[in-house]
Amino acid sequence: MSWRLAWIEWRRLMRTPFAWIVLALTSLLLGWQLLQTLDAFSSAPAVGRLFGLSRHLGLELFGLAAVLILFITPLLTMRLSDSSNSLLSTAPLRLREILLGQYLALLGILALVALLPLGLSIPLAVGTQPDWGLLATASLGLLLLGSSFAAISLYVFSLSRTPGAAAAGSYGLLLLSIISQYASADSSGLLSWFGWPPHFLNLQLGWVRSSDIAYFLLLSLFFLGLALHRLQLRRES
Repeated sequence: MSWRLAWIEWRRLMRTPFAWIVLALTSLLLGWQLLQTLDAFSSAPAVGRLFGLSRHLGLELFGLAAVLILFITPLLTMRLSDSSNSLLSTAPLRLREILLGQYLALLGILALVALLPLGLSIPLAVGTQPDWGLLATASLGLLLLGSSFAAISLYVFSLSRTPGAAAAGSYGLLLLSIISQYASADSSGLLSWFGWPPHFLNLQLGWVRSSDIAYFLLLSLFFLGLALHRLQLRRES
């Protein structure tokens, strides 16, 4: 049932101009960043090209994609919030089925955004030799990042019935995870551990570490669990 609900919600989102505008703008920005990266790499001295084009793409192109996913996710979640409220009050479905369906629908669109940098890099195979392993690992990082952002946004939206306030809360929590990396010199603090940038950076550089993958998976499960608990309280009330 969750898969069917996810398919219905995904199709509903993709039938709106909003989803296509988001994908079009994302493609435009990523295409511009790709051209900028290629121009900077080709005009750099030999020492500046020491690590290869793929490393630059992983840091710059996939880095921009991560920022775009951060800003896109709360907006997509806000588009799902209306149907979520109606499902909670009328649909004869278990809460975990509703939550999982909403989550998978979000991932379906975020996966398109996460795979755009890899798709834009394919033409580079003509005349160059990209490190496809590094680019695939960076794409995996974007997928894991999107899954975590989707879970966090769903939790924040479960706290508030006002979409605008929930979107603002989502942005605040997501941005806090970045600011915490630089706001404190104590790298062992809770806020510093919560931050996702160092875990994503390893994947950007092509380093596949089980600890980084486990971090994103646990982060997603943690916030999905919190969202499920909150939805249970809302249905009971």
